[in-house]
Amino acid sequence: MFESDPILWLQQFSAPWFDALMHFLSWIGEAWFYTPAVLVLLFATRLRPGMGVLLALLLVAFATEGFKQGFGLPRPSEVDARVLYKGESGRHLVADGAADTFWGMPSDEAIAAKRATRDPSYGFVSGHTSAATALALALALFFGARRRWIWALAVAWPLLMGLSRMYLGRHFLADVLGGLVVGVAGVLLAWALMRRFQAPWPHARRAWLLAVGGVCALAVVALWVPWIDPAIAGDVTGVLLCIGALMRFGWPDGDTGWFRRLARVLVGLAFGYAAISLLEAAYAATGWPDRHAGAFFFGAGGIATALLGAIATCRLLGLYRQRPAAAAAGP
Repeated sequence: MFESDPILWLQQFSAPWFDALMHFLSWIGEAWFYTPAVLVLLFATRLRPGMGVLLALLLVAFATEGFKQGFGLPRPSEVDARVLYKGESGRHLVADGAADTFWGMPSDEAIAAKRATRDPSYGFVSGHTSAATALALALALFFGARRRWIWALAVAWPLLMGLSRMYLGRHFLADVLGGLVVGVAGVLLAWALMRRFQAPWPHARRAWLLAVGGVCALAVVALWVPWIDPAIAGDVTGVLLCIGALMRFGWPDGDTGWFRRLARVLVGLAFGYAAISLLEAAYAATGWPDRHAGAFFFGAGGIATALLGAIATCRLLGLYRQRPAAAAAGP
């Protein structure tokens, strides 16, 4: 699955329209798309399933980064001179280092050359594919899709994303399949957690404490295991903190008119991007390198503050429908 043959076969279909399509699919698989998309989802629709989608995306991002750093494997265009990198040649580190058999691995020389580069961007697993799988499947699952075409789209979208990444020489077949597995597993874990969080409060609180404790334990382990990213662990913790607060004090009712939905989206985008800018500036001011343990607290505090601040502001402005007092006391 780390062979170059499937990629070379795809690249033989090169044509202007096909190149443009593959570049477009890959382009919208970046973080610039997911950040506003999730914020719009959270504040324009129902908040509880939206939080489930966000939790799934972050769990998948956490696992994906762990696999990338843990395995440290190269990309196709880096190990085979014949494979084009986004239509360009000459990006290889070694000329012939891809696997020779279906179950084989890239050569030791290719792996060593990749790991020796400065700031390596590893291939396995495909982050584009895992994120696309997480978003498509989580949307269908958490929002209770019943139409077959929606589920067909939830399956087709990550497959197309994986195809684009292979065509552009960025990923092997193994990377794409790994991304699909990680994406599905992350969504199922988020689904199971959100289901537990809807239990009666004592049971929901116990499940929530276990979830927060587990992520915090992984953040501590990151002090000794370099492939665990403390920043993403902090992001997951921040979402769990937000979910815990809403479980305890009540989920707002997002079933309102289009004007209130639009206003909530604007508030959410303002809080979200303000938090990102302030946190990036504050983290840069510390002088800490990437993946420093302190990034955990920036991630957790930033996510929780931005989301709860936006929700509280929307409530103060009357952009959420008031729920009955009895309903607001439980999860």
